[in-house]
Amino acid sequence: MGTQVNTPPADNYAAFILRLEAAASNLGKRAKAVDKAVSSVSLLLEKYQVALLGWERRRARVSEELDRYSGEPQTYATLAELHDTAVKMVSTRRTQALRIAEKLRRLQAQREAVGQSLRELEASRAKLTSARRLSRDRENLNRVIYQLAGPRSGPTTPDPGLRNDLREARQAVILAEALMEVKGT
Repeated sequence: MGTQVNTPPADNYAAFILRLEAAASNLGKRAKAVDKAVSSVSLLLEKYQVALLGWERRRARVSEELDRYSGEPQTYATLAELHDTAVKMVSTRRTQALRIAEKLRRLQAQREAVGQSLRELEASRAKLTSARRLSRDRENLNRVIYQLAGPRSGPTTPDPGLRNDLREARQAVILAEALMEVKGT
């Protein structure tokens, strides 16, 4: 007969938990970068919208002046040129503001995707940690049962009540684990 060395099984959960934590750390850094980008692009969009509003006001004022003007043709031509410039600038600023707004929407979508992934990683880590704890509890319970049952060889005074209680405890642990898996926790 060989001797049986009772070594605890390797903790497979630790590697997975470390991997989840590393992924969460990387995503956390990404989230901070995306948040900074969202703030910067939001500020830029605000400036372009203010500039667009300013050019729309200039265009409207110059348009009113053109409608009311009845003086020299050279001044009228200058006003018309200012009006054309204002129209072009309104179009340019609107296009720029729309492009920046689209960039902001993409960044916000990225921020939401990163946030969702972080929440999923945290939920997975919590589930793995819980499963790890249950596994350790089951190992401890089995060890206690083995120790209390005593070695198979040699005279022992069986305690049927103790064995029943231990069997019920083991069944309760197994049922609790099954319930947690069914509930998804």
